[in-house]
Amino acid sequence: MSLFDDLITYELCFPGAVTGSTEVECPHCGELLTVPVDDPMGQDTFQCCECGGEFDVDWGEGVVRSEP
Repeated sequence: MSLFDDLITYELCFPGAVTGSTEVECPHCGELLTVPVDDPMGQDTFQCCECGGEFDVDWGEGVVRSEP
């Protein structure tokens, strides 16, 4: 197994850990967004550029939650 294979596996397990960004679907309008990942085990809040809806992403759990 090469180093490249290891990096691909790590990126699949922890999205954004290697590349620094990943894609998520807006829970409000379904738009596919590319968002930065600062901490692959932390949480981030984003605002959709299409509908303006805010949502949280828990990278450790792999969960997208919409703000009430």
